[in-house]
Amino acid sequence: MTDRAAEFHALYGELRIGTQKRYYEARRDEYRDAHRQAIVVRNTLLIGAALAGVAGQIADGAARAAFAIGAAICAALAGVVVAFGALIGFPRLSKLYEDAWLNLAEAEIDWDALDPHGDVAGGIDRVEEIFRKENGQWGQLVVQAERGQAADLPVKEVP
Repeated sequence: MTDRAAEFHALYGELRIGTQKRYYEARRDEYRDAHRQAIVVRNTLLIGAALAGVAGQIADGAARAAFAIGAAICAALAGVVVAFGALIGFPRLSKLYEDAWLNLAEAEIDWDALDPHGDVAGGIDRVEEIFRKENGQWGQLVVQAERGQAADLPVKEVP
């Protein structure tokens, strides 16, 4: 016969903690990559605007006007990329998922060390508290967005 407490311990550790930890890690990486991509696109557009501006100084006539328009379009698109990045808040979201991942990784270590036959309620409460705090951070982001404030996310500490 199988040991139900050990099975529960293993399943909770894998399905609740492990799966959610992998999710947080993937979202963190996704937002980090998006932030890096936004920076690369912005810088590329600004370099394009600068090069078009320099080329416009060398050219004359219709070519000069075309380079000027190209420079203005590249600069405007760079502004759009910056505004989009600020609107989405890639670094804030990456930090939110990073904090949740770190807290969950710490709780996972404690969960693995916990005796399956002992009192696991404290370990479960700790893990579920991490999820509640992560959900609370989303509420803070909404309130700050409504107020037009920058969201400075504190590092979440879980006892």
